[in-house]
Amino acid sequence: MISPPDRLASFGFEGAWISDDSASLAVRASRSALANAAVAPGEVDVLLSVGALASAHHRASAQPTGGVLDAFCYSASWLQEELGLDRAAVCGIAQQGCVGVFSALRTARALLAAEPELQHVLCVGADALLPKSCREVLYNVISDAACAVVVSRERVNYRWLGFHQISKGYYWDVPAKQSEIIAAYFPTGRSATTGLLRRLGLQANDVDLVIPTGVNAASWPILLRLCGIPEERLYQPRRNFGHTIAADSFLLLEEARASGCIRPGMRLLLFAYGFGSSWCALMLQAVEEEAP
Repeated sequence: MISPPDRLASFGFEGAWISDDSASLAVRASRSALANAAVAPGEVDVLLSVGALASAHHRASAQPTGGVLDAFCYSASWLQEELGLDRAAVCGIAQQGCVGVFSALRTARALLAAEPELQHVLCVGADALLPKSCREVLYNVISDAACAVVVSRERVNYRWLGFHQISKGYYWDVPAKQSEIIAAYFPTGRSATTGLLRRLGLQANDVDLVIPTGVNAASWPILLRLCGIPEERLYQPRRNFGHTIAADSFLLLEEARASGCIRPGMRLLLFAYGFGSSWCALMLQAVEEEAP
């Protein structure tokens, strides 16, 4: 599917950011997240590495054999070594498409709840399309990017309020189900969002700010209207970098925080859809930042 440039521009896409190495993006994002959280590499208990694309989970061997061993060189282990996360247990999260980081955060929270000795989990999501790939996917333009989030017991900027996910395996064959996916996007997105609000005992008007992804900008007012959330609650990004697969929500969340749009106590709604297919809604609450 290739749309005329003017049509893509009308959807809010000005171009795409391109990298030839998702691993270098992951390293930069991870170091920035650790510095912002004031967490040293040696304090990280778990590393959760997220990639929507199969290529994101593989690192080329320095001495390839041409055999099956070459397939067991994992990017998550390479990232652990590169960052000096000597204490961290390592795990990869895949097959979640654009909601992979949401799943990583959910897993990180569950680990902290189940194992009291754990203090910090580093969640890293990175994807870069192969060279010369078509960057339009269902009327969205894909950029290469990475994000990293530290989930901790203390020193937090946001408190987890709730999460709701709807997964429908019927849509597993993405090329064959493109029309069906487009048709299901809004009604299932509404179900995921209202399901989260119902679970938390909240009304649509209780949402203070909606953090979008970089998908088609025209789609967000539609989704908010369907959910009954006032359209003025939608955060308007300062930068346009297209859709970055898994990183959008958290790049824009950090941008909103840095720009002063988020105040303590605000309820923040994050929503994303991932091929596979899963619709995910996450509610966070901003907390007072601790003085250094």
